[in-house]
Amino acid sequence: MNPSYVAIFSVQSLELNQHYRTAPDISGEQMPNTQQETLTLPLQFHQDLEKAFAPLVITQIVKAASISWQQGCLALPSEKLNSEQKKQLWSLIGEQLDKL
Repeated sequence: MNPSYVAIFSVQSLELNQHYRTAPDISGEQMPNTQQETLTLPLQFHQDLEKAFAPLVITQIVKAASISWQQGCLALPSEKLNSEQKKQLWSLIGEQLDKL
């Protein structure tokens, strides 16, 4: 959770168990832009993601085997996520916002 939210709402910052965390970002690794299918998400899901990632901007959403974020490019396995994938996505969002 973003430290600003912790201070504003007087809540304790929690972390997911290691089992639910996404793979760590490798700083030198870039997501290859070639041969990646662009995903078209349902409007409400797309808007929710934009709100959750704010102030980060989603420039592209692509299909990939795992959920990841790299310089504005969000990789998702499909347009619809199961409960495990949703946990991974929210963990990723929290990690990215904590870096701000």
